[in-house]
Amino acid sequence: MDEIRMVRELYAETPPNPHLETKIRGRLAQQSGNRRGRIRGSLWPALLIGGAATVAAATAAVVALGGLPVLGGDDGGTGPAGRPAVAPETIDARGFLLTSAEKAERAPATSGRYWYTRVRTTEPAGPVAGKEGRKPRRAVAKSPFAANVSHSQESWTARERNDRTRTIVGIDRKYDFSVPADEAKWKAMGSPQLGWVPAEPKVNNYDMPIRFTIGQKQLTMRALAELPTDADELGTEMRRRYNADVNDPKYPLQGGYLQYVWSTAQDLLAGPITPGTKAALYRLLAQQKGIELVGKVTDSLGRPGVSLAMDVGMEKPRIRGGRPFEARLIIDPKSAELLAYEAHAVDDRGRREVQLSMAYQSMGWVNSLGARP
Repeated sequence: MDEIRMVRELYAETPPNPHLETKIRGRLAQQSGNRRGRIRGSLWPALLIGGAATVAAATAAVVALGGLPVLGGDDGGTGPAGRPAVAPETIDARGFLLTSAEKAERAPATSGRYWYTRVRTTEPAGPVAGKEGRKPRRAVAKSPFAANVSHSQESWTARERNDRTRTIVGIDRKYDFSVPADEAKWKAMGSPQLGWVPAEPKVNNYDMPIRFTIGQKQLTMRALAELPTDADELGTEMRRRYNADVNDPKYPLQGGYLQYVWSTAQDLLAGPITPGTKAALYRLLAQQKGIELVGKVTDSLGRPGVSLAMDVGMEKPRIRGGRPFEARLIIDPKSAELLAYEAHAVDDRGRREVQLSMAYQSMGWVNSLGARP
């Protein structure tokens, strides 16, 4: 069964919010078809799925720290296989990661009442049945055109269990058609809604404790803040968690340790971890074989950064349809902050195309709902 459809059926009345669906698709790609247990492990907030009524029945909400970015080809560069050329002053992935670790640990430690994020997502989208503004029930079986939908989401995740958590989904939704003929086909169908993103921003409030995940196991925000700040100690913790997930008797995790560390880094770098833990995470990544330096790029928001990729030659994660898949992180070389995550499909000739994109517009601690860093 299509895991996206399974989630829709699980939450029958309300389809998953677009950010959760994005994370599901990203994880499906990285896990090479592995179902990863209860779907919830390493996904964005389960509480973001729909209205409060849908989630109120849950005994606890699960959040994954996450990040992904933008459709289209690589930024124009001269490197092989459609990659931008690596700058001469950049040595390799390990060197860049170790330099990022030094910058990360020099950042001041901050805290607050809520962890705030604003993420801009771009992904393929097809028409769904039902009129715009009403709850869509199902996707059209086969879309006669190609289109992308871009949208932003804000979230305020409460640090304390008694505080309210808030999300705003469907911010600045835009459709994009690569050729005019596709837009004409869409209009001929009556301009149906594309994907599950609402036409107008929707505010959701949640009065329940929020938990995060590493791999398939939950942890509190307090536990997140207490993760090791030493790379070896963090590696020991990651290996312990990985072994526990792989040996889970009911939902054994598929995939190697490199994939596990990479996807955990993708999540943690966008979450409320300490500067020390972030530095340790970069150093842990530097110890892994199979991470490549792509070079200087710009993310979907036009911001300059340096891109790292999980080598498709190591564990060969694949997306549906059998095409190899490459996951990328775009890091700000000045601040060592995560700018974006990108999921690339790779064809038989080595050409890459971004299939899913999430760019972090803003993140940090704030002290009230509605406040921004």
